[in-house]
Amino acid sequence: MRLLPYDRQAILDSIAAEREEPEPVLPQDVIQRLRAIQAEEARRAPGGDSALARLRAERLALTARADSFTKAREAWLADLREPYEKAKQAALGSDSERADTTDASGRAELEAGEGKWWLVARYVLPESVLEWEIPLAVRPDSTVVVLTRANARETPLLP
Repeated sequence: MRLLPYDRQAILDSIAAEREEPEPVLPQDVIQRLRAIQAEEARRAPGGDSALARLRAERLALTARADSFTKAREAWLADLREPYEKAKQAALGSDSERADTTDASGRAELEAGEGKWWLVARYVLPESVLEWEIPLAVRPDSTVVVLTRANARETPLLP
């Protein structure tokens, strides 16, 4: 997990707005259809009927479409890397990022000065990814943040 003294997403959004080029996003209907196909394939696998072959072909086509979005997003991010790094350095000021991993109990402690920070974390599950980007007002005493599925953004881990 990382504690940032700047809003990472706001920097990306402002650079993208200047360039009038939004971040490529995989349409929800593709994600939903891939999930439905995976469930149907698992249900039909023991039978091995011809419908299974059609489902596999559709899954491969949708996976190729998803891969094209992944590549487009990677290219989009690579194109933003230099202006992002410049904006990030300007936003850092005298502060620096903090990073740590969780211990066996799932707990991490990061020290930060009082003020506005953003907690950024990612956790990969077998079929999805949980991501957090939580704004915090750090106080002089202590600020506790509990990361749960309820306060995460969950995206599917595509095949």
